[in-house]
Amino acid sequence: MATHPTEAGASGQRTAILVAGDIVALLIFAAIGRRSHGEAAGLGAILEVARTAAPFILGWMIAATLAGAYAPSRTRGPGAMLLTTLIGWTGGLVLGAVFRALMIGRFSPVSFYVITFLVALLILGGWRGVFALIEAGPWWKVKGKR
Repeated sequence: MATHPTEAGASGQRTAILVAGDIVALLIFAAIGRRSHGEAAGLGAILEVARTAAPFILGWMIAATLAGAYAPSRTRGPGAMLLTTLIGWTGGLVLGAVFRALMIGRFSPVSFYVITFLVALLILGGWRGVFALIEAGPWWKVKGKR
């Protein structure tokens, strides 16, 4: 936990970047899903895309927070970031499925959730893995000789 004001500010900025990136990632996922089903998915359909993504964004935000997916101590380095993302998305999918069922009045077939889990995990994990690599700094330099 950050105790120095500068550390707290940096931690807050890091969290804001992760939250914003996660929302964008899940909006991209929803747009891909809508397009694959022949539904509007471009910028002109941003409200529909956001409505499609909303239950999964809400589920992710709750589960990610509980899993520590925004905690620097749990997400430093690509391995830790990806593991925490996997754990968070597992819970996020379950919560998102419940929220979506409440919105549409029914649960979808299991195949929908399998595809949702895998594709959204690929997008979330991809973006968060790149974030962790950039945050770690140049990997080609020997540690301590920067």
